[in-house]
Amino acid sequence: MDFTNAIPAGGAGFGGKPPGGLTAFDDAEPAPEFTPVPPGVYAAAVERGEYTTTKRGDDAYRLRFLIADGPEAGRTVVRTWTFGPRAMPYTKRDLAPFGLTTTARLLAPFPEAGRTYRVRLVVALQRGDDGVERNDIKKIDVLGTDTHPAAAFELPPAARHRRRGDAT
Repeated sequence: MDFTNAIPAGGAGFGGKPPGGLTAFDDAEPAPEFTPVPPGVYAAAVERGEYTTTKRGDDAYRLRFLIADGPEAGRTVVRTWTFGPRAMPYTKRDLAPFGLTTTARLLAPFPEAGRTYRVRLVVALQRGDDGVERNDIKKIDVLGTDTHPAAAFELPPAARHRRRGDAT
């Protein structure tokens, strides 16, 4: 048995510096400049939903969508909702199709393990007061949800909150 290739040259992982970090800076290619996706209608999936705060510190909820096909496939667009008195009715309306109807649901991981939400997005461009163009999601249609095998491994809600040693 030949073990001459078992340890990478330079000892990476065994005390040597792995390729990357500051040593890779000189050879790295810069990322392209950010550009918003062109206006249009896109098939996408919810990548992540999360409670967040705005720059001013106000409560907000953000959904990140991954474009599924076409020339923009793999790119993401984001929509953020706030909870101010004037925005609240629109926030409730827009998040309800995702089952995000309670504070507890807004604070829980989203989407749930093993679930994919397929959507159709109508995306426009908006120019901010700073002159920068940004994507603005004008409409979200939930096309359906897919359940994956990982969902079978999720514990029921009562079991998730039980502590070790508690009675069943």
